Amino acid sequence: MNLSHKCLAVLIFSLGFITVTLGQTSENETVSFTIPKTIYFGGERVWINSQSMIGDIPTDSKIIYAELLNRYNESVAIAKMPLEHGQSFNFLQIPTNLPSDNYLLRVFTRISPYQNLEEGLVQQFITVFNKTVPPTVVAERKVVSRIHESSEIVLSQQVSAPGTTLKIDFPTDIEISNVSIASLNPFIAEQGIISSSFAYESIDKHSLIPELFGHVIEAKLEETAIDTTKLYYMSLHGEKSALFTDRPDANGSLYFDAGGMRNWKYLVAQADGNESLLDFGIVSPAPVTHFKKDFIFPQLEISPEDQIYLQELLKGGQIEGYFVNEYDATQMPVVTGFLEDRTYLLDDYIRFETVGTVIKEYVPEISQRNVKKKKEFRVLDNVMFTVFDSNPLMLIDALVVFDSDVLASFDPTNFKKLDVLTRTFFLNEEKFPGVMSFSSYKNDFGGFPIPSNAIYLDYVGIQPKVKSTERLFSAPIEEERIMDWRTVLYWSDAPESAAVRNSMEIKLPDLKGKYKVTLKSKTPQGDTKEYTRTFEVK
Repeated sequence: MNLSHKCLAVLIFSLGFITVTLGQTSENETVSFTIPKTIYFGGERVWINSQSMIGDIPTDSKIIYAELLNRYNESVAIAKMPLEHGQSFNFLQIPTNLPSDNYLLRVFTRISPYQNLEEGLVQQFITVFNKTVPPTVVAERKVVSRIHESSEIVLSQQVSAPGTTLKIDFPTDIEISNVSIASLNPFIAEQGIISSSFAYESIDKHSLIPELFGHVIEAKLEETAIDTTKLYYMSLHGEKSALFTDRPDANGSLYFDAGGMRNWKYLVAQADGNESLLDFGIVSPAPVTHFKKDFIFPQLEISPEDQIYLQELLKGGQIEGYFVNEYDATQMPVVTGFLEDRTYLLDDYIRFETVGTVIKEYVPEISQRNVKKKKEFRVLDNVMFTVFDSNPLMLIDALVVFDSDVLASFDPTNFKKLDVLTRTFFLNEEKFPGVMSFSSYKNDFGGFPIPSNAIYLDYVGIQPKVKSTERLFSAPIEEERIMDWRTVLYWSDAPESAAVRNSMEIKLPDLKGKYKVTLKSKTPQGDTKEYTRTFEVK
């Protein structure tokens, strides 16, 4: 048995683990986050520095979520961001088709909102523009954002030319916790963190699902469809694929813990025997909350005078500095469920037109039989020195295949290899009479059709860790001869950013418009105090 050959990674935990009541602990998870600016265009990334703590100790949760809600309390975007030691620096990418409006950006872990709504669910408004779906245009827009110019922040000049250097002096007698210098958002008045007690009337109850290893995919069956004996399959697909299984509990809930599986792009859900999934649905990891009647999203309006400023911002939204994602390091060790006994690299053999012929000619561990005029496969059981009496678990890139007759007649041209397990395969509580697992060249099932009753769903996995941000908000190097269209000039919460000093110099971009300096400090009592100052590049 070669432990280095890992074909299928499986990690499932019991429902008792998933529904443990963590709310009985003395301290709950508290969440916080910062962003460098509050005005965006569709397709931009909202960079987020977030934390999840239990008191002063980093939480054990491995995922923190960022979500956008529209004014109708509908989720329009969600990002699954990895946590390391309670910290995360990552982003939520705004959909390109999102209509122009103000949205509520909120951050949480899988359990924090249910433990303490006030400290476990934090949010603030951001403004999103879409040039194809513009907001309401009025002749004269009301002034909704009045910036208090803090005299404690001293600027070398109020109006500066593009490409020049601006000197900024900060107070020397305060403890600085965060500084950002970014494009001004003149379209909303409230741009800070909004209290949950101010925004929400209530939150729907939900079982606690601690994510101590990775993302847990929750599914739900309608009450009329609950059969606690039925087996369900969930396969995740990206550069790699993995298969998971579960049976519903008495409430019709299923939990597929992806464990160390991180960067997938979509999933396929199936019921045993390719039965119908009309009563099956994926449950969002976001909490279901209800706004208070007096909690109102600010209306987004623009006037013709805003056109030039928005055109400049649009340039900045299309250009972003460099950052580096780290993919391989996100693959945590997982329980190995399938260690093949024999691997066949199909390019080493003459290609035949059907899978059945390939099995017959080259694979002595598997025999082919006709049962009721349909082809079935039988795998040797090398442990009991006999032959299994039913089809093995048949897989293509971790997708379960139920119809052996269709598989036998399929053209394997796009299959790269075949892995065979000649023993009973234990997958959680399930037992399978061996395994025959095909892998395609592109991890796309090799053209094999997804079973008719399966559910294919775009469901992106955990975002890769951001490894380097050295050039993310930096001005372009002169030798590159690239226009400087930055909308974020400095953000102290970005990794690898220059340390905050009481005096700093900022190179101004070619992007004309108004900018805001925001300084946050901590008082001796532990409260946050904010100082702001604006300037213009003209």
